[in-house]
Amino acid sequence: MQSTCSSLHIGFSLFLFGFNMKIIKLSDRLKVLADLIEKGASVVDVGTDHGYLPVYLAQTGTVKSIIATDISPASLKAAQRTVRNNNLSDTVKLLVTSGLDGITDKDVDTIVISGMGGEMILYILENASWTNQANIRLILQPQSKLNTLCRFLYNNGYEFDNIKTVVDKKKNYIIIVCKGTKEF
Repeated sequence: MQSTCSSLHIGFSLFLFGFNMKIIKLSDRLKVLADLIEKGASVVDVGTDHGYLPVYLAQTGTVKSIIATDISPASLKAAQRTVRNNNLSDTVKLLVTSGLDGITDKDVDTIVISGMGGEMILYILENASWTNQANIRLILQPQSKLNTLCRFLYNNGYEFDNIKTVVDKKKNYIIIVCKGTKEF
């Protein structure tokens, strides 16, 4: 019931202030990622590409805060356009950075890394040791080298919470949800 009331309130507010906001449609793969994010989370979407996931999370009120990153200004350009076209420039923080450089556990409690190879995801996590803290949740969707990534996670003390599979455009994807275990 509260969800319905919140949706009505948001819809009324958008009408009252003249916004014509249509919730962005996600691919099946991105929808599963979105559904795995806990309400009220502070999220970073590493390698955001077009920025569809952060925009959806902001539009639906799922998250407390959202950072969308990509490696270069050119790479982030599509996300900037998506954020701007959906009037969310004040809500979605866009950041040019390599992996998790410049982001800390004070910024986020949930990390989404999807659409890149398992070895690249492993490299990003290796260079951000704070991701293994007990309060950090990881949602990972490797395009390759799943076994290499899982071995790294296991050997470095990450705890597996969930593994999901999704078929999107006739392609199978595996999504890993895990969390850190170390107290810092």
